[in-house]
Amino acid sequence: MFNRPVWQRSGFYRYLWLTLLSLLLSVALSLSGAIVQPLVLAQIPGLPTTSATQPLPPGVERRGTLESAPIRLDGKTLFRVAAPMVLNRNEPGSQLPIEVRAKQIETNLERLIPGHRLSDELTLDLQTLEVVVETLNGQPVLFVKDATLTEPRGILTVTEPDAQYAALSKNRLAEQWREIVQTALQQALVLRQPEAVQEQIATAIQILIAILVVTTVLGITWELARRQQKQLEQLLAAEAEVLQQQESLAVESSSTEPKGLLFPALRAHFGLQQRLQLIRLLRWLLFWGIVLIWMVGTAHTLHAFPQTRQFARQVVTIPVMLLLSWFLSGLTNRLTDFSIDRYLQIREQEQSLTEGNLRRIATIARVIKGLKMVLIYTVALLWLLQWLNLVPGSLLTVGALLALVVSLAAQNLVKDLVNGFLILLEDQFRIGDNVRIGNLTGVVENLNLRITQIRSNEGNLITLPNSLITQVENRSRSWARADVQVEIAYHSDIDQALAVIQTTIKEMAEDPQWSSFILNPQELLGVDQISHTGIVIRIWIRTAPAQQWAIGRELRRRLKLAFDQHQIQIGIPQQLYLNSDGLNDNQSPNEPSQK
Repeated sequence: MFNRPVWQRSGFYRYLWLTLLSLLLSVALSLSGAIVQPLVLAQIPGLPTTSATQPLPPGVERRGTLESAPIRLDGKTLFRVAAPMVLNRNEPGSQLPIEVRAKQIETNLERLIPGHRLSDELTLDLQTLEVVVETLNGQPVLFVKDATLTEPRGILTVTEPDAQYAALSKNRLAEQWREIVQTALQQALVLRQPEAVQEQIATAIQILIAILVVTTVLGITWELARRQQKQLEQLLAAEAEVLQQQESLAVESSSTEPKGLLFPALRAHFGLQQRLQLIRLLRWLLFWGIVLIWMVGTAHTLHAFPQTRQFARQVVTIPVMLLLSWFLSGLTNRLTDFSIDRYLQIREQEQSLTEGNLRRIATIARVIKGLKMVLIYTVALLWLLQWLNLVPGSLLTVGALLALVVSLAAQNLVKDLVNGFLILLEDQFRIGDNVRIGNLTGVVENLNLRITQIRSNEGNLITLPNSLITQVENRSRSWARADVQVEIAYHSDIDQALAVIQTTIKEMAEDPQWSSFILNPQELLGVDQISHTGIVIRIWIRTAPAQQWAIGRELRRRLKLAFDQHQIQIGIPQQLYLNSDGLNDNQSPNEPSQK
């Protein structure tokens, strides 16, 4: 069962490929603008194009009647500029959206930085660089001067909305922004000096070495945990095979194993599952530790170079949020699994549970794990979509639309889920029960809210949607009955036959190998039918759950030996042949004929 392809055997590489694909997808969407651009609801017919339905662009904040946007240089936010609120960005008219103004200011700053993609290929003098404030048309304007510029370069104009947003006068706000811009430009020039570039390269190399060392340590630990997990899986598979054999022998064969051996096997099986769950959680945390190290290291490396800081912010932030949501939802899912297993183990230790209770607990636990996994990842997906501005702030509309789609296209699925919930609530059957559903008979192997899987007597795995289960015949609950019919010859001594049968049943009930399975040996014993083929004697014996077949087979074997010992013949058809003289073939002329 372990001879699988390499890509299936190595869970680490499978996780790694999924992570890389997620990163590539998020980076591609970031660069193409598919994520950062909001969902334009105005393109959907029938929806109003008002400020209530239009989400704000990324980075734009609304405060009263003003909107603000950040001004960034080399990935660092300097300050926020403001403008009057734009109700309809598809038709702004004479209004200038704040995000357009902010982009223009950032472009003016980037043109002054040497080596930038928007640079005018000029080199500013760090010693003579100066940002000044001049008044034009009654508005403070920030200019950049130095020895290399033939004329001052305008950067931005401080407007009345800027002053209102900052709660300062325009002149005071202009002076504050002047100091911020001058410091930012000087720092940008310093970081692009040859000495600073060499230091940035050295920092990137140190980060890379640290990443490789930590990755090696975590990778070795991950590999050791993988080997331990493989050993536990092999042991668990062996235990499951033994447990399945014991169940099959207890249900379908004349096994002499006492029922008590199956109960400790179930407890040991649950203990191995909990240990395996811990190892899987450890490997999962180690894997995400490696991913986190590479993500943090990549972010620090990109942030070390001023040219890539903006790229690091735009490209790294979204993948980090995607992976963070994936990690948190997965961690919550696994911790919940561990909590459920731990709770079951505590329940086993606190009270004496029967085998049926253990089966019911295992069945409900499996269904709960599957249901909570769907809920956790659904909540994580909705939260991520809202964070990416791909859905409106209120999810009521999305929920109503989803409910409509489900009600129209998934009616059968809803029926399956409701009926599956009722099956669990009413405890109609459990995993391991022998049931008859319609014309299907077998042992329940899997049960969740949607489907039920049954292993038939021929070994076929049958899958049934829960909505099709309307009537269940559970043959493994509380107690069972062995219904045995024995037909003896018509001329046999009926009282002798009943006495022999009663003695045989009593001996079997007193046998230590079968006494624990027989609950009532005297439930029914009598003549059920008389016909030309013989006399039918019916026997009812109340047995332990799922033991009726084994009891019936063993009783028939013992009755055959007892009948042979007391010369009691089984029933055979009686026929009479007459010749033309009115005599049968075996009758002499002096004997009367039989009629």
